[in-house]
Parts: sequence; C-alpha cells; structure tokens
Amino acid sequence: MTDFSERRFSIDPGKGKKMDGCPYSIFEDGRDVKDYIIPPKGYVFKGFRFDPEASNQIYDGKLIAIYEKESFNQKMMSQLWKFILAFAIIAVIAIIAILAAGVFKDPSPKPNRPVKESTTTDQSQEPESIAVIDSTAAETETVDTSSVGQALPIGNEPKVTEVQEKETAQFITEDPSIQFKQAFWTLIHQRTIMMDAYDTLFKDNKGKVEGEEYDYLRYTILKNSTAFKEWTAKLQKIPASELGTINTINDLKSKLNTIE
Repeated sequence: MTDFSERRFSIDPGKGKKMDGCPYSIFEDGRDVKDYIIPPKGYVFKGFRFDPEASNQIYDGKLIAIYEKESFNQKMMSQLWKFILAFAIIAVIAIIAILAAGVFKDPSPKPNRPVKESTTTDQSQEPESIAVIDSTAAETETVDTSSVGQALPIGNEPKVTEVQEKETAQFITEDPSIQFKQAFWTLIHQRTIMMDAYDTLFKDNKGKVEGEEYDYLRYTILKNSTAFKEWTAKLQKIPASELGTINTINDLKSKLNTIE
C-alpha cells in the first residue's frame, strides 16, 4: 500500500470550475485544495467525493467536488454586501445634494411687500394735530410797520440772539488758521511725544496756514529726528499745570530755554 505522505489525488471540479494552478491533493478529503474550487452560480461547495479510480496509474484516486443548491438565507448573505454598497452610494449622493443646495441658496432675505394704507378717510373725524390759535398771541406778533426805516433810540439796539452767536462761533472755528492753532496747542499741552502726530498736523495744513506756530512746527519741532527727541525731552520736564498756561511761541521758547 502506498505510504500516506506519497498519496496524490487529482481534482475534478464537477459542475463547477477550479482555479488555474490548482494542485493535486495529498488528503483524501481534499481539504488542502478546497479554496481552488469555484461553485456554479446558485450553488455552494460542500466538499469532495472520493473516487478510487483504480485504472489510473498516476494518482491514487480522484476527488470530485460536491455542491448543493444555495438556500435563500445563504443567497441573502452573499448579496448583503451589494445592498450595503448601494445604500452607502445613495447616502453619499444625498449628502452632496443637500450641501450643494445650501451653498447655492440665495442668502439674501426677500424684501417684504409694503402694506398699502387705506386711502379712505372718515371726514366726520377731525385731525388730531390741529393747532389752536390764540388770538392774543397773534396780536402780540403784529409788526408795527410805522417804525420801518427809522433809527432806533439809544438803548434799544437789537440784541444778538443765541442762534446768531452759535453761527458766528461756527464760522470762526471753520477758519483753517484757528483750527490749526487749536490742534497745535492741544498737542503741546498734552505733551505729545509721538513725531507722527506733529508730522500729520504739518502735512494736513501745508500751504493752508501761516504764522509763528506753523513756522515753529516746521523748522524746530520737525527739523529732524534728533532735534525732535531733544525738544520732547525738555517738553516733558515742564509741569503740566505750568504748560497749560503757555499759549504763545515766545513763552514756550522762553520756558524751554530755561530747561537744561
């Protein structure tokens, strides 16, 4: 009898197929080649049936593949991955569609249509905003035209109203020279040490204003960076209470000259 280690069995796939390169089996149950068997559609592989095949001098027998019809549960399990893949694809498409709808949606709200007001009025009702005219007040507002063109007596000159005073003050503050001086002395009284603030004031008023403050700003404060540092160092030494009372270039120069 042939030794077990030397036994060889040929493989017959029966109704199915076997993969290319399927070897012979050294086991009578064919457990070492079962993965090479491809069952026909609708069937599952169940094992091998041994055929001694005594007339074959090369192999010690033949292993014939056995199949059985696939049950409904087995069929559903084998097809389950297809359903899962289809569901995943549908879910991805739905998410993309929702995101695309959100991106291309017009974010601007639709304007509300104005509500038409009724033009019908009840003429029996009187308007609530009718002003009552006082006859005595109307009498006091009567202008005496007999005095027009005549000189007013001394002591009865017309008084300047508050509105006129405000208009005059507004006209004065709109003068570029006055605005410049106010801004200049504000920087001085605040002891500003930022060169950019003085440079901006100079550039904004270049060619628009003249005077001692403008010349002092141009030729002394903004002479160069070194001179500016020396000037601000002296300015910082002036007490704030004393600096607030200085309002002329001469007084400022005099005070700075006393500081070492």
